[in-house]
Amino acid sequence: MSTVSIDLPPYAKAVFRYGRPVVLLTALIMSIPGEIHLAEVAGWDAVNVFGNTFNVAWLMPVCVSVYAACSAVIADVAKRLRLPNRKSAMAGSVAALALALTAQDVSHLIKQDYMHSSWLLVGAVSAIPPLVAFHMLHMAAAPESTASEVEVEEPEAAFHEGATAEKSGQRRKPGRPGLTDDEVTEAIARLEAAGKDLTAENLAAALGRAPRTARRYLAHMKRAEIRAKKVAEGKSEGAAESTLSLSI
Repeated sequence: MSTVSIDLPPYAKAVFRYGRPVVLLTALIMSIPGEIHLAEVAGWDAVNVFGNTFNVAWLMPVCVSVYAACSAVIADVAKRLRLPNRKSAMAGSVAALALALTAQDVSHLIKQDYMHSSWLLVGAVSAIPPLVAFHMLHMAAAPESTASEVEVEEPEAAFHEGATAEKSGQRRKPGRPGLTDDEVTEAIARLEAAGKDLTAENLAAALGRAPRTARRYLAHMKRAEIRAKKVAEGKSEGAAESTLSLSI
C-alpha cells in the first residue's frame, strides 16, 4: 500500500478549506427555527432574568444541532486516539444525529398540521437538555484512564521487539511491520533528491504510512543523530587528551 501526494488546484483547495465550515454554519442556521419551535411547543417560553425578558426556547439549537456537531468531533478524536471512552462517544454521536433529525421532522410536521403535540412529545423534548448535559459531563470527566495523552509505541522499541521475537522464534503480533533505519534513511534521501522539504507529511507519502507514524520515525532518527553526535564528541575529546599526554 502506498500513498500519492496530490497537488490540488486553487479552487479545490478553497472548497476543501472554506467549503466545509460554510456548509456546517449554514446547516446549523437552517436548523435553528425548527428547534426553537419544537421547544416552544414543549412549553418553554420567555422568562425574566434580572429584569430582562429572555426566551429560553432559543437555547434549544445548542442542545440539539451544536450538541450533534460536538459529539461528532469528540467521537472522531476518541476513535483516532483509541481512547477508552470512544464507544460512549460514538453512541452519543449517533444519538445526537438521530435527535437532530427527529427534531427537525417533528417541528415541520407540526407546522404543516400533519401532526399535533402530545404528552409524549412534550415529555421527550423536555428530557433533551438534562440528557445532553449528562452526556457532556460524562465526556468531560476525563479520569486518568481517558486522558488525552496516550502511550504510543516508539519505532525503536518496535525494532528491538521484532528482532527479539525473531531470535526466540516467537510469532510477532499481526499488523504492518515496522520500517528499518535504512528504509527511513532512503526515503529521506529521495525527498532531498526531489527537492522536497523534510516534513512529516512528505515523509509519510514517501513511506506509505500515516503522518503520525512518520513523525515518530523522524523523532527516532533525531534521537539517533543526537546520540551519534555525543559519541563522536566523546571520541574527539578522548583523542585530544591522548595527544596532549603524548606531547607532555
